[in-house]
Amino acid sequence: MEGIDFTWLLDVLLPVVTAVAGYITGRKKRDNDFLAELQKSIDLLSERNSALVKQVVELNGEIISLRKENADLKAEVSALREQNEKLSSEVAKLRSQISSVRKEARAAAKAGDNE
Repeated sequence: MEGIDFTWLLDVLLPVVTAVAGYITGRKKRDNDFLAELQKSIDLLSERNSALVKQVVELNGEIISLRKENADLKAEVSALREQNEKLSSEVAKLRSQISSVRKEARAAAKAGDNE
């Protein structure tokens, strides 16, 4: 045993040690890259969510406005229906009166012709 040759040990051990160190370093980088991509994804989703929330709020305001306008229009239609019913009733009365006047006029004209 004059001298133990450790070169074979270095030939085997050095690549293993560098592989382990590279794996650990690469793993941290991969984890950091994954977290960075995940954060970007979260930021993008947050922006889209904010835009959608803003759009929903605007649409809800428009819906409220349209509902109020619809209620006002319904009230107007109801008032116009009442007015239309009154006018229809008055027209019917006037037609009845006109018919009565025509009958009286015809009767008077016949009585005048008979005289």
